[in-house]
Amino acid sequence: MRKYSSNLAFIDLLFNLILGFVFLFVVSFLLINDPTKEDHVEEKAEYMIIMSWNNDRGVDVDLWVEGPEGLVGFRNTQQGFMNLDRDDLGHRNDIIRKGPNAGQIVEINREVVNIRGFQPGEYVVNAHYYFTNLGPVKSRIQVDVEVIKLNPYSQIYVDSKEFSFRGEEQTFVRFTMKPDGTYYNVNTLKKNLVSTFNHMLQPSAARSSDDELTIPSGGL
Repeated sequence: MRKYSSNLAFIDLLFNLILGFVFLFVVSFLLINDPTKEDHVEEKAEYMIIMSWNNDRGVDVDLWVEGPEGLVGFRNTQQGFMNLDRDDLGHRNDIIRKGPNAGQIVEINREVVNIRGFQPGEYVVNAHYYFTNLGPVKSRIQVDVEVIKLNPYSQIYVDSKEFSFRGEEQTFVRFTMKPDGTYYNVNTLKKNLVSTFNHMLQPSAARSSDDELTIPSGGL
């Protein structure tokens, strides 16, 4: 009698192995990052402009920096290489909302503008007293501004100025950047960057009111 043998079991096993390898190949291919895709990695800062004021005062001071691309502040947080990291509203946005310390005020009043690349031209650094509901005595605050170059490190400017009333604007420093990132012509000549309406001096905490502040033409 002739014996019959079948290879179906072996073929099934081989097919399943091939199918498994194909599946693993597809999965591994999907997990491979596309080297041509741009990664949104934040570049290191080349310059930092740091403004701080009385930590115990619930007042709002705004940092404004004008560069070759335009004006950066709370209404326009990014322009060219410049970026405002945080719009500090004083104690109004320094309150811990959750956890065991809920309701506690983090007494740090600070705004920072980073410059993450070299764009030649003049940079003007101003501070603007945006909001206070304190009396005349407590409304007087000290605003500190420091401008530093990070790579290599050098301190371009550091100084303090007293602000007395809501709507007051002062120029701290102006400097000019060269294409290679070096700077020159550091001075303190006054230049207004923010125009205020008369009614801005009236009590109001409305940060989003668009008619409280106007930007000079060409600023944004």
